Amino acid sequence: MSAAPAGFVWTGGYAGIHLGYGGGRTTVTELDDYSFSVFDDTKFKFNANGFLGGVHAGYVWQSGQLVYGVEADITGADIDNTVANAMIPGSNESFSTSIDWFGTTRARLGYAIDRFLPFVTGGVAFGHVKSSYDDNDGSQDNHAVADDTVAGWTVGAGAQYALTDNWSLRAEYLYVDLQDSQGSFETGGETFRYDFDNNIHVVRLGASYRF
Repeated sequence: MSAAPAGFVWTGGYAGIHLGYGGGRTTVTELDDYSFSVFDDTKFKFNANGFLGGVHAGYVWQSGQLVYGVEADITGADIDNTVANAMIPGSNESFSTSIDWFGTTRARLGYAIDRFLPFVTGGVAFGHVKSSYDDNDGSQDNHAVADDTVAGWTVGAGAQYALTDNWSLRAEYLYVDLQDSQGSFETGGETFRYDFDNNIHVVRLGASYRF
């Protein structure tokens, strides 16, 4: 087993806070296969953005200059948007997505350069997503809502700098891909179904305290 290098050693447990910004991407697929539809399997994409913040905790070990460990986080978010249905020009129909929280459990692998630690990370993700279709027609009032807590996966990278033996600052990027969810409604004897595929690009800054 390699001896710890001279200088700063990263081994230990830690907890901290983070703040950042998320850019979400929703892909809508209309799943119906009734014969008169011109929108079968049509995909419509739109963005949703917003601020986020949360807490994280983990533990890392150092062997030589390699630093490896696990980390979990939970993040509140205000990532949302509502857009017109561009698949039907001039229509009042709309799609919307809202992500109000998500979390991850990840492995971390870094290369220590004394107090500077660049790292890569990846693991599982989960979050609460509400996506919907709305015809915005008071006479019909048709909605297809998918309101679910879903799982997924995440990968990312970042860098951390130890200000003192206990306090460190970090900057990181995560790509979070969440499981599809579906919503539907019935009208005129037909069932209209929509699949919503959501992912998030996250950039955040954080501070951690090592115990």
